[in-house]
Amino acid sequence: MTTVATTRDTRVTAALAAVEDAFGTRPAADAPAWLQPAREKAFATFRGTGLPLTRDEDWKYTSLAGFAERSAAYLQNHPSSDDDAAVTTLLDALPDAEDGIRIVFVNGRYRADLSNTSRAEPGVDLTPYSAIDAESGSRILNRQPVDDNALIALNTAFLTDGLAIRVADGCRADGPMHVIFAADGQPAAVQPRLSVELGRNARAFVVQHHIGTGEALTNAVTRIDCAEHAHLFFVRLQDESHQSIHVANQLASVATDGRLDSVSIDFGAQLARNDLELELDGERAHANLFGLFMANGSRHVDNHLRVDHRMPDTTSMENYRGIISDAARGVFNGKIIVHPGADGTDAQMSNRNLVLSDRAEIDTEPELEIYTD
Repeated sequence: MTTVATTRDTRVTAALAAVEDAFGTRPAADAPAWLQPAREKAFATFRGTGLPLTRDEDWKYTSLAGFAERSAAYLQNHPSSDDDAAVTTLLDALPDAEDGIRIVFVNGRYRADLSNTSRAEPGVDLTPYSAIDAESGSRILNRQPVDDNALIALNTAFLTDGLAIRVADGCRADGPMHVIFAADGQPAAVQPRLSVELGRNARAFVVQHHIGTGEALTNAVTRIDCAEHAHLFFVRLQDESHQSIHVANQLASVATDGRLDSVSIDFGAQLARNDLELELDGERAHANLFGLFMANGSRHVDNHLRVDHRMPDTTSMENYRGIISDAARGVFNGKIIVHPGADGTDAQMSNRNLVLSDRAEIDTEPELEIYTD
């Protein structure tokens, strides 16, 4: 086991030099001018941190060797968007959205011709990063710190486009906003970015949907902010090709009397790793976190959750389920941290799995840290 892990870690390290070459040759014209300083700063962070290895506690069950090698191979590619046949086929298979809001990105780039935002309610702002001015763009990125998270840093370093959703104070946007990130089968490393910001007393329903064909590589980052008394119902659905690699980071915060209902579903990808970090920052903030994955063959799905209770009377509930067969593997790690002063915290966690094969494996690790008396 140690030899296998060391070999995989060596493959990760070897691929980093090629990723650095890709950043040096990738033209800045790929992204808005206001993004370039953030990209350079993020890559410096990534270069200093490197990708996590299996000897890191949070990654001991999941190797990024394939992710690193595919990144090194794909990041120097510049996929075209001339042939939409594959994307059209993928979109046609989705439920009819003529009366809804649909925002489509193909290989990380916004496609207005495939999107429909005409039914957006007053008070709902849907803006691609490629259309944001420098001041607004900087404000959005400042809410999404890179810190030492190598995957978020990598996403920022190669970021070309994304979507900013802002719901004004008091706005009730109950109709679904369907944000689709599609990979059309070209050898591309895609860095999707979605930010969702709800004002005071606002409501919204957002679906983040990943679809694709071929050996796609996705490194997604999502930022969610719920202000006082706001309520967001958020669904993340990953249904990419079974040959793809999908890595996702979600960062969420909920203020006083706010609520987040999150549903995370994984049906696709050869390797899927999802990290969700939630901050309950205001008194009586609440979150319901639901998850489901299905895996067969030799597929690997890893869900890592961290919930920080920082204020009194905050509540959270985690409920994750998995179904695996053949030689598939599932991982669940749920960490709840009750910080000093977070008296009256109520946190619940449940992870149950159905294993349909003697060769399939599930690793479950619940963690609880309490620092308040």
